[in-house]
Amino acid sequence: MQSFVAETSVPLAAEPIFHIGSFGVTNSMLAGIVIVAIITLVFSVAAAKSRIRPESKLAYFVENLTEFILSSITGNFGGDEGKARRFLSLFLGLFVFILLNNLFGLLPGMGGSVYVESGGVREALLRPFTTDLNGTVALALISIGTVQYYGIKERGLFSHVRHYFSITTPWWNPMNFLLGPIEILSEIVRLLTLAMRLFGVIYAGEVLIHVIGSLTGNFAWAGTVPAILLEVFFSFIQAYLFIMLSSVYLAIGTTKDDHGSELQSSAKAKRAGASELVSSSV
Repeated sequence: MQSFVAETSVPLAAEPIFHIGSFGVTNSMLAGIVIVAIITLVFSVAAAKSRIRPESKLAYFVENLTEFILSSITGNFGGDEGKARRFLSLFLGLFVFILLNNLFGLLPGMGGSVYVESGGVREALLRPFTTDLNGTVALALISIGTVQYYGIKERGLFSHVRHYFSITTPWWNPMNFLLGPIEILSEIVRLLTLAMRLFGVIYAGEVLIHVIGSLTGNFAWAGTVPAILLEVFFSFIQAYLFIMLSSVYLAIGTTKDDHGSELQSSAKAKRAGASELVSSSV
């Protein structure tokens, strides 16, 4: 296996670079593993420094990032900071993982320059996890799976299923059994929109940078600067939208179906719809 620098287009699918038995490990999986290792190392060091040297800049940065995510999702849980803290590690991890993958796609060697050759086939060594549709679907499954798991845990299985058929009062109204399947379908749509939005925006950004670089030739270093800055902006926006929508879905999914909470769920649903409208325009 030989590494070298080459030019190529941006492939739509992630490429397998080696196999473990019959299981193929793709370049996006490898990049995901590398970034998980970096996140684990940085947060471990920050946790250690916060105890030994509280004035450490790394510890201060991580603490501020954590506070930012906590304050962002607390509003989606109706201002219940205790409930938001229960899921803080999930949303903090998702935000940092998605953001680093988005940004690492802009670095040399990620998906567009460093390749490996095996059996006469050249494939990119690393590809951002968020430019692989399988990767973004996996992230969306984690998000929606968490909603369903805690929805059942908080409400109970029967109450959770009944939640989808409680559009009108009483819940056993025949109209609910016509509208209920649409509500269930909406959960699948949420999963698909979370995955497709993140994949589409980040992948399109990489393609745009590649095209501009090809068209500007020797001046690619200058021609791609605006596109790179735009991609940095969208990297933050997409990571933030992903956790905000996910936290709204989780708040709705774990809300008790009494009268007061129905009003709260309705308000959160409207917020989720507004967020989706904004993110779709982004």
